[in-house]
Amino acid sequence: MRLLRVAESASTNDDLTALAARGAPHGTALLADRQTAGRGRLGRVWESGEGNVALSVLLRPDLPLERVPLLCLAAAVAVATAAGPAYRIKWPNDVLAPDDRKVCGILAELDSERGQVRHVVVGIGVNLASAPPLPTAASLLEVDGIRRDPEAFAREVAEGLIASCEQLQEDPSPVLQRWRALSHTLGREVEVAGVVGRALDIDPDGALRLLTECGERRVLAGDVTMVAQQSG
Repeated sequence: MRLLRVAESASTNDDLTALAARGAPHGTALLADRQTAGRGRLGRVWESGEGNVALSVLLRPDLPLERVPLLCLAAAVAVATAAGPAYRIKWPNDVLAPDDRKVCGILAELDSERGQVRHVVVGIGVNLASAPPLPTAASLLEVDGIRRDPEAFAREVAEGLIASCEQLQEDPSPVLQRWRALSHTLGREVEVAGVVGRALDIDPDGALRLLTECGERRVLAGDVTMVAQQSG
């Protein structure tokens, strides 16, 4: 793994994609001290100030297209593991503090040709030292009082993701099992993509399986909302 560090980037995903086009190898990672125009899921903006992690990792996996979403789950496992035992994952890849506030966002961008994966750039933003002024966001420093070194944290996350990528090429089961062990979602009543039900499990392609009033349903993408349980 080769980690490149820059003072500022508009988007580490864009910058690393440009390096990929010039032949950067599998396992190249880019860390920016400050990111000004990063992207999150569903077109959201992800900005990152100094002391946080704005990281992108270039992967050139030998994976079928249907397994590419598992890289986001693997990235969430890498972040939650690096953050510590109190942190959990909301399906598919939001890393949450113990009070359910979000500390990390992940966005994977795929380049493929004729059904074959050419490369995947996985963008990972972690609120190490500070978080946006939103009631749903938190920083690791705020949660547990531990001041972490951004480069050391980014290196641990990148190495974990690269190792999981290699595992996914052979057998995804161990990566999926690590995700299950860290899940905030499984076993709970949730609503996602307009479907309400109890989250039963994730399938081998990363889809969330729900038990609804009409039977089991698979959900491939969407934001999970916890459904409050009625008492009495």
